[in-house]
Amino acid sequence: MGDFNDNPKSESIADNLAQELYNPMEDLLSYKRGTSKYQNNWYLFDQILVSPHLLQSDKTGIEFIKADIFDPLFLKEYSGRFKGNPFRTFVGKKHLGGFSDHFPVYGTFSIHKI
Repeated sequence: MGDFNDNPKSESIADNLAQELYNPMEDLLSYKRGTSKYQNNWYLFDQILVSPHLLQSDKTGIEFIKADIFDPLFLKEYSGRFKGNPFRTFVGKKHLGGFSDHFPVYGTFSIHKI
């Protein structure tokens, strides 16, 4: 889990890092949604990669359910040119009072007794 500085389908992720892992973030990136925005384009640099063992509840006590982007209204710019973008803490040296230039991501898991 982390900021990989590449999208899920970028070569560095899809062909290298996620080769042995499941990447649930692949389907979340769209022209309307991502974790960071630059020059009016969404990017999904923040990702969660999951071991295939967590996809099978019969083999482990923990099962992966889903991953998503945490992007509620209070984390977004509420007006102006950047409306809908992550509400940043700083732009250059100017303090805006926001949270981050990226939206966080999260995973949902289920615990099963073995």
